[in-house]
Amino acid sequence: MKEILFISGKGGTGKTSLTSSFIHLADNCIACDYDVDASNLPILLKPQQVSNHDFSAGYTSHIDEETCISCGLCAELCRFDAISEEFQVLPLSCEGCGFCEKICPVEAITMYPRSSGHWSEGVFNQKQKLFSADLRPGEENSGKLVAQVKNMARAMADTEQTQLIIADGPPGIGCAVISSMVEVDLIVLVTEPSRSGFHDLQRVYQLMQLRGIKGILIINKWDLNPDISQEIENWAQKNDLPLAGKIPFSNVIVESIAKAEIPATNPEVRKMLSPLWENINKGIGC
Repeated sequence: MKEILFISGKGGTGKTSLTSSFIHLADNCIACDYDVDASNLPILLKPQQVSNHDFSAGYTSHIDEETCISCGLCAELCRFDAISEEFQVLPLSCEGCGFCEKICPVEAITMYPRSSGHWSEGVFNQKQKLFSADLRPGEENSGKLVAQVKNMARAMADTEQTQLIIADGPPGIGCAVISSMVEVDLIVLVTEPSRSGFHDLQRVYQLMQLRGIKGILIINKWDLNPDISQEIENWAQKNDLPLAGKIPFSNVIVESIAKAEIPATNPEVRKMLSPLWENINKGIGC
């Protein structure tokens, strides 16, 4: 089993559009969306949901009114001011640290898992599997949720003897990105010819180097700024980062995304992306 991860360092480079297209070009694969803060791959793949599972990344406290003696110790010592004057827990303020449970003299406080989001399994193209997740706004542990999605996808790949996982990674270089890189065989770096795109490409490249993972580069919409595109190519060559190919700006791709369609379902886009997919396969050794 091998896993290909598409990341960009920033949003707006066209990473999800390309990921969906290469999933379409692959003979058979399991698809994953690790962008748990803004999952967009399901919009293009349109899966039928098979299962949906709650995800908990933390706890919240609950005060038993019958047991509570209203001593006020918990409200006095809670550093987050998460307990009201009526000795009720304020869910939006509670950080789930569990300190109040430890200090309650009559054991009236219990910690319960808090729903932080969910992950789901779906089917597209009648038989292919998609694993994705959504973290609730303001919740933490995005890396833990990414790990949950990854573990379920890899377990399914083992069960069905699927040899390839293609994953759409999150933007940036934070916890979710680090978690998405675990056990990955090849990272496809997708960038755009802008100063911010080039800067964030360099940041995520450094992270990839620290993890010791092979990478390959795609410059999307290269013709919008040929000078910066050339700078990126020169930098990639200097750092021994292979170039899978360059993609010109395409109104066809824009129209496909506007219709929530996979760009590679269009023959023109498929022809344009097929050579890049061949280079990616060579990079991963397929």
